[in-house]
Amino acid sequence: MPLSIEEQKERQRISRKKYRDANKEKEKEYRIANKEKIKEHNKEYNQTQAGKKTKTISSWKNVSKIFFKDKQEVEFYYNTYINTHRCTWCNIDFKNSRDRHLDHCHTCCLPRAIICLQCNLKDEVPCVNCLL
Repeated sequence: MPLSIEEQKERQRISRKKYRDANKEKEKEYRIANKEKIKEHNKEYNQTQAGKKTKTISSWKNVSKIFFKDKQEVEFYYNTYINTHRCTWCNIDFKNSRDRHLDHCHTCCLPRAIICLQCNLKDEVPCVNCLL
């Protein structure tokens, strides 16, 4: 019986991890020898849609410490984030992409809404999850 796509991805992830663990020194040498090449590649990648998506989601997880239940929830919030053009709380149009924020509760770390910078700074809306 053929493996499902998820099973194939999991096997591939495990295989890559084993390779990285077995070749740490080799990878370190490569990164040192090709520092400029890697820097240029990353600069180009960060300008693509995939690069912007990766950077945004990483920021949510690592900087803001927002907790997502699974990959589907991450995809849902990212798609909502990209397609939202008005603040959920004050209903004002976003001037640019920097004015748009994924709000989250600082107690339970769950995402709440896509809001503008001003509403994000106020942070007056109570978390429904924490009130339960």
